[in-house]
Parts: sequence; C-alpha cells; structure tokens
Amino acid sequence: MKLLGLTGGIASGKSTVAAILRRLGAAIINADELSREVVQPGQDAWKEIITTFGPDIVQGDETLDRRKLRKIVFDNPEARKKLEAIIHPRVRALAERRISELATAGNSIIVYEVPLLFEGQIHLWLRPVILVACEIETQKNRLVERDHLTEIEAQQHVDAQMSLEEKRQLADYVIEIDGNLKDLEKQVRAVLHKIQAT
Repeated sequence: MKLLGLTGGIASGKSTVAAILRRLGAAIINADELSREVVQPGQDAWKEIITTFGPDIVQGDETLDRRKLRKIVFDNPEARKKLEAIIHPRVRALAERRISELATAGNSIIVYEVPLLFEGQIHLWLRPVILVACEIETQKNRLVERDHLTEIEAQQHVDAQMSLEEKRQLADYVIEIDGNLKDLEKQVRAVLHKIQAT
C-alpha cells in the first residue's frame, strides 16, 4: 500500500488532480470533508467551537456558520490558532482511521488531499507529497469566480497561505496546471507511475 499526500494553493486545481487519481484507481481521503464531519452538530469539536467563539456562529439548523467563522479566524491569527487546535487533532485522528480502513480493505494507493498540508506539518509524517501548482493570477481568477470574492479578497486568501515557492521546495513531485486537461492527465499518470515504481 502506498500513501500519498496531495496539496496545492487555494483554487489551484487539487480537486481536478484528485479526480484523475481516483479514475486511475486511487482511494481519496479529503481533509476538508473530514473537517466538516468532525464539526457536525453534537460532536465534541462542535461543542468546543461554540464554547470558544460563542453561540452566534450556530445557524438555525444547528450547523456552524462556516462563512462567519471563516471571517472571524481570517481576520484574527489568534482565533485561527484556537480553531485549528480544536479541529486539526480530530481531523488527523479521523484521517488515520480512514487510511487504516482503506488499507485493510485492500486499496493499494491511498491519497490524502490536504489544502494546508505543509502549513499543518503533515509532510513530517506523510510522504511522498504531490504539489498541484498554477499561476497566481489563475488562482485569483478562480477565487473571484468560484467564491464570489473581490480581487483584493482573493489576493488576501492567496497571501494567507505559504508561498508556492516554499511549497515547491518541500514537495516530492510537482504537477503544473496550465488549463490543458490532456497534458494534466499525462503528468498525473507519470507521477503515479514513478511513485509506484519506488
């Protein structure tokens, strides 16, 4: 069984690469999905977040107002650290459980897709890591279109993450996205072949 990390900047194309890897037979674990799972109403993380940030972040259906929470932590590094301290250990524990289940079920390639893989120091226990990279302008354009952000907000989101150059130095493999899907699939296949050969 091979376990790989998949990461990239915000709106860089990670989901597209994950979809190709899934088509090629890999099992995908998505950290964003796990983080939503651990904060479901009634869960320990959900209770702790409400205690920490107040009842105003709960919506009518008892779920967290992710947009409101994102704004609080985006504007306040201390608040972000508190939120990460609540969520990250639980997400990691759940990820390790899922990895174990998928390995036991006989999956030969398991990919853990994590947006902030390097920022969260996950590369210290998970190797090899594939980085999905694209031009910063492309990232910003996608954020404006996908998340309905202003150009200034999009730039702030990009700036809030570790720089692409730093990530390139930490990654084992880099997949460049330039908009050509045929070339992208070829790159993904080549990287997967190299990993399987090691």
